[in-house]
Amino acid sequence: METKSETMTNNWFDKQAQSFEVNRFGAMALMMTAQSCWGSIAAMYALQADNIALLAICAAVTMASNSAFIAQSPAKWCLVIFYTSVVANLIILLLTIF
Repeated sequence: METKSETMTNNWFDKQAQSFEVNRFGAMALMMTAQSCWGSIAAMYALQADNIALLAICAAVTMASNSAFIAQSPAKWCLVIFYTSVVANLIILLLTIF
């Protein structure tokens, strides 16, 4: 039995996937640009902190997101990988700043 929060979360993500599918190429261009910039900022700070492991993780998740968009993966895959990349790069950025 699903709780109300699970239903709300699924509905939110399904709406995101439907909106992405309708506007696929415009959304892909915007998301790739924003995510690549965010990944490059995190990579810069990881390199500045001389932490090659974080730099490799940052590059891997950023490339995974870009490759999912370029390969035109299903909408839900693209969104999950995009959100994962944004969160991973945020964590890397916070780890290297503080």
